[in-house]
Amino acid sequence: MERPEGPALCRDFWGPHEAARYRGDPRGRLRRLGSSGGAPRDWLRRAAARVLLPQGFPDSVSPDYARYQCWDGLQALCSSLAASLSTRAVLEAVGVGDGAATVTGAALTWLLRDGVGIVTRIIFVWLQGSHLDCEAKQWRFVADLLNDVALVLEILAPHWLSLGPALLVMAAAAKCVVGVAGGATRAALAVHQARRDNVADVAAKDSSQETLVNGAGLLLSLLLLPLLDRRPWLTWPLLGLLLAAHLGANLAALGALTLTCLNRPRLRLAIGWALRGGGAKAGRGVAWPGPAGLTLELPRPRQVNPREPLLPGFGSRLRLHLGAPLEHLVSSEAEFRKALECGSPDYIIVLRPSQGWVGVGLRRGAPPETPILGCAQALLLEELLGEDLGPGSPLGELLGPLQRRLRSCPPGSVPWGVLAETSRLFRDLGPSLLQGLEAAGWDTRRPLLAVDEWSLEWAWPEQGHAPFAQKAPK
Repeated sequence: MERPEGPALCRDFWGPHEAARYRGDPRGRLRRLGSSGGAPRDWLRRAAARVLLPQGFPDSVSPDYARYQCWDGLQALCSSLAASLSTRAVLEAVGVGDGAATVTGAALTWLLRDGVGIVTRIIFVWLQGSHLDCEAKQWRFVADLLNDVALVLEILAPHWLSLGPALLVMAAAAKCVVGVAGGATRAALAVHQARRDNVADVAAKDSSQETLVNGAGLLLSLLLLPLLDRRPWLTWPLLGLLLAAHLGANLAALGALTLTCLNRPRLRLAIGWALRGGGAKAGRGVAWPGPAGLTLELPRPRQVNPREPLLPGFGSRLRLHLGAPLEHLVSSEAEFRKALECGSPDYIIVLRPSQGWVGVGLRRGAPPETPILGCAQALLLEELLGEDLGPGSPLGELLGPLQRRLRSCPPGSVPWGVLAETSRLFRDLGPSLLQGLEAAGWDTRRPLLAVDEWSLEWAWPEQGHAPFAQKAPK
């Protein structure tokens, strides 16, 4: 009768999964026991994971990684197939296959495309570079939308020969924006998905996945393009199908993301939830004690992310300048003194409802949470300019009178009384709001609020010193 074997001396794990176990044999050597780890199919699975997935997957990445990457791979495949159709059209537009076309004309068209692309890239980075981190979802979607527009323009080019060069130039400009916005937002999303300080690994494996998808698109294109030569009427239906699938997969990929950093749209939605509640279908948020015995209901990231608008600027009623210079906030010493009286010790805030503008001036050397508090107060004022706070809303009784006073503000004037009251309220409400957001799962230490570089130093009015503004050190 065989003696029952004792427990294993050691076990090998691949990530969270057991790969093998070991026991001693009569000769004193280690014996590897049979396990699924040695099966060829499992070996191939682990090899594919090494090539395509970050080390330690799924524990080394965010929970939304796999779903996002699947949809992102599908949209990349659709984009690759549509790009093969546009490449064929571009070559036709510059004269390939046309005996009357000249090499010089084709070269000039190509150089013009490249030149416009260079200028477009520089201008776009100048105008929007600082917003790509803060609105990664929005600019990711805009990049894919512009990519589809560029493909359509390129396919139209050979059909309108007189406008062909202009269409190609516009397509090149759009594709340069796509390259900058797509690459920058991809890096921002890699930071979100990396959970073990493995941003480079996540980005590298994303590149490998994209290369594999593009290779599959290349093989499919080799089968597809000869069919279109014999059936040119299929080009537009096929393009429409690919572009629809591309945008649908993009929406699904972005919908799979649950970003926990607070940007302006997500902070705006969280404050709106706290003021009005999220609705029965959205579920309950996290209850957090606020000032004066109030209870704040704050949403979790998974409740806010699906509601975030996917186009930059949508959902806002006011233009918000966070970190504004003094000359943008006030126009006289009297206004400045009024702003100090109605602001907080660490920032001043000025609202001009008739101009659709609110500005926040940050004190030089203020605590790190000051920008998010100033932005939250500005977004609270924006919400008060929106729909009525009904009697059943969580903060309707407290903020209803302020909302009515704000709406009765004469055109062209600054509602200093409302600003003073909200600043007084925010001294207690602001810290409670931040603590409640942290309890709900938000990362309040690393907000992405597009703060401008200006900061202010001022003396309080009784000191009698002149205020001045200067740039903050980098």
